[in-house]
Amino acid sequence: MTEYFIVANSCAAPFFSDTDYFHQKAEDPKEALHAFKRRYRHPCGLFSAAVFKNATEFHKGKRALINWLSVKAKIQSEP
Repeated sequence: MTEYFIVANSCAAPFFSDTDYFHQKAEDPKEALHAFKRRYRHPCGLFSAAVFKNATEFHKGKRALINWLSVKAKIQSEP
């Protein structure tokens, strides 16, 4: 099992969101994301999440292994 680094943003309430960082053990990035989403608790809900190989990859600006966007995030990102 691999430990992944997850960066999550809560839904904006009303103008900014909380950013949290987590470590999640899983067989692959997709499983890590699903496990994280099941346990994530925030009063405003989950806005977006990104799974990285480790914290170093995140801090170096590397591309996430997998991303998740809420419906609200998808609507806001449309032109």
